[in-house]
Amino acid sequence: MSETQHIGRVIRERRLDLGMTQRKVAHECNISIRGLEEIELGDVDPKCSTVFRIAVVLQMDMGDFNVCLPAVALMLQ
Repeated sequence: MSETQHIGRVIRERRLDLGMTQRKVAHECNISIRGLEEIELGDVDPKCSTVFRIAVVLQMDMGDFNVCLPAVALMLQ
């Protein structure tokens, strides 16, 4: 599984655990529903800023993704 697919799977699982729809998460993140769908499917490599916005909405830590996100590490310093 690629890093992109892993990020998408983690996002989808958390969204479903919270009982949130793609529509609600996409709206709160100011992205399109199709964009969120593509991220969840691992079809696109999302920008770190998009992953960060999704993580905030889903009440996640960036560490929950368990992948190397160097740009995020720099943002948090």
